[in-house]
Formats: sequence, structure tokens, C-alpha cells
Amino acid sequence: MRENQPPRSAGVKAFLIAITLLFVVALGYVGLQLYTILHRTYRTETAIAYTMADSISLSGMAVFETVDVPGEGNLGYIVADGERVSAGTVLAERYTDESQGVLRERLDRLDRTLELLSKSQNSTGSDLSMLTTQTRTALYNLLDQVDTASYSGIAQAEEDFLLAQNRLQISTGQADNFESVMATLQQEREEVAGQLGGLQTITAATNGYFVSSVSANPISMDQETLDAMSSAELRSLLEQGAETSPAGLAGHIITGFSWRFYGVCSLETAARLDGITKVNISVPGKENDPLPATVVEVTEDEETGTAKVVIECRSINANVLRFGIEEAQVDLTTYEGIRIDRRALHIKDGAKGVYVKYGDLQRFRRITILYEDENYILVPKDGALGTENEVRLYDEVIVEGTNLQDGKLL
Repeated sequence: MRENQPPRSAGVKAFLIAITLLFVVALGYVGLQLYTILHRTYRTETAIAYTMADSISLSGMAVFETVDVPGEGNLGYIVADGERVSAGTVLAERYTDESQGVLRERLDRLDRTLELLSKSQNSTGSDLSMLTTQTRTALYNLLDQVDTASYSGIAQAEEDFLLAQNRLQISTGQADNFESVMATLQQEREEVAGQLGGLQTITAATNGYFVSSVSANPISMDQETLDAMSSAELRSLLEQGAETSPAGLAGHIITGFSWRFYGVCSLETAARLDGITKVNISVPGKENDPLPATVVEVTEDEETGTAKVVIECRSINANVLRFGIEEAQVDLTTYEGIRIDRRALHIKDGAKGVYVKYGDLQRFRRITILYEDENYILVPKDGALGTENEVRLYDEVIVEGTNLQDGKLL
């Protein structure tokens, strides 16, 4: 008989405890790995084609060669802002009661509808897939205009969508033509036009670009006076506010093909214009698209520490004609390339680069910086592996993430 032999049940119990502990440890390890994988957050941003510019901000005033158009009262404008007119063109109608304004609006709407329907049925034979794509694109554009509250572009976007939709209906046989509808609308138009006959009108006295007094009140100073001003005199004028056109005008006709922007800046800012003649000018919030322009004068005043800058632009549209005293953005040098968020920048083995999502892997791609600001980096478009710039258009660049390593699983 063996003495001091532990009971068999105790050995089994110890074995089970050990197995349980191993299972818990293994389960914990697996859980930790799953947590790490599931809670590893990476945020990517698509590398897109973009244009960036080295810019300065310039306070100043836009001046045009203008001819005043006399006229006041309850006016209905026939010509749109920025439209080119010739002498004798009817610019506006003078209404004697409110119903005439309503009739004019109705007549304009009928004219637009008739033109739209005429274009719709005169443009047949297009490929069905192309028409479907055009309709979808026009719809997305309309939704974008509404989403961004771009009210000036909503009307045109709506017409583009209706035109595409009408063409699709004819192509698919949903409608043979719009002749009967157009005949009804044409009859209605003639009735409305008859009720507007005999109104007093305001006509253009010269050729040029028209802008209504409702939209703009240009600065009433000639370019010769401003050309003769010093930077100190121009700065004082900007601070006081330049005199604008008098009241009682129906609008203005811009007779020249160009306009000038007279600005004042510091000597440090003026130094950045040294040797530069070709620039782009825009006014954020009014004309966001940079317009090509020429620097015609930079006059420095050491005594006041200011400089006078004169820029001439030959682009005219409705937005430009509304300029007065403005804070303009002047692009000195423009760069085109691929835009990357600055947060994606990393240094690896002394090389600047970014990590991109390549399938389920992270890949380090070297970059060459063309231009950068506080938010973005611009790199060349012709990225290729094995070169100094390896980022390509539409790469998914990782802008947020932890423990980034070349070749590591995401």
C-alpha cells in the first residue's frame, strides 16, 4: 500500500485549472489582436489633380471706362449684366403698374421654354448611353448647385437637366416631338407680348458691356487721375471711400475692353512682384475664378513704407462689373500637379514621402514637392515607381493612421 499519494481527483482538478488558464490567455491574446485590428483607424484621401498658387492679398479699387445710362422708376431689364450691347439696343422697360412687371417675367419664361423645347427636338440621333450619361451628369450638377447655394448657376443647371431629359424622352420614344406644346406656348407668348406693347424703353447710347444700377454702382473716377496718384494718396482714398456714380441711373455701359485695379500694399509685398508681369487676379466671394492680368506699375514709397500697384485685366463678365473697393487675390505663380494633405507627409530614411493604400497593404511612396501651403502639398503629375516622385493620380493616400510601415497590413 502506497502512502502520501494525493487523491486522483485533486490531480485532475489541477490539470483542468491549468488548461483553463491557458485557454483564457490564448483567448485574451486573440481578443487583443482582434481589438487592435478592428479599432485600427486609417483615413485616406484620394490624390487629385489640382492647381495651387503663390499669392498676395491686395487692397484696392476696380475702375472701368463707363458711360452712364439715364433712367429711373420701375424698370424691367431686358439685357443681362455683362452682356455686350450696341448703340440702340433696348436695355430696359419702364413700367407704370405692377402687372406689367409680372407680364415681362412671364414672357421671358415663355421664351426660355420655347427655346429649350426647340433645342430638344432638333438634337436627335445621339447614342442612348451618351444621352443617359448626359442626363445623369446634368442632374448631379444641378444638385451640386443647390447644395452649394450657387444661385447664379441654378437656373442654367436646371435648363441643362431639362434639355438632357427631353432629348432622352425623344430618343427612347416617350415623346415624338414637342410641336403641339410649342404651338400652345407660342400663342400664349403672342398674347402676353401684345399686352406689353407701347411701353417706354431705355436704349443704349453706345457700344459696350451693360450692367444695371441694381447690380453695380461703379467708382466715378477716371484712370488718368488714379494713374497720377501716389501710394499715400491712393491709400487715403481707399480709407475714405471713393465717390461712386450718382443716383437716378438705369445702369452703366463699360466702353473699354479692359479694366484696372489700383491697389496699395507694403514694401515687403511689393518686393514679391519684382520681375513679374503676368499674374492672375480674383476677388473671393465675387469672382472666384482667377483671371489673367498684367502688372503695369509698381511704385514704391520708402517714406511711407507703402507701394502702389496697378494691374490691368482684359476679362469682363457680370461678376467683374460689380467690383468696387475690394480685397483682391493676386496669384504670382501658378502650379499644377497632384494635391496631397500635409498630414500625410512622413520622413523615411531621410526621404520625404507618404503612405498609400495598396490593396490591403501600406506602401511608402517618395514625393517631390512642387509647392506647399499650410494645408496641402502639390507634387508632379507624372509619378512613377523608381523615380523621385512615386505618387500617382488617384492614389489612396493615408492621412490619418498609427504604426505606419512599408509593406504592413492595414
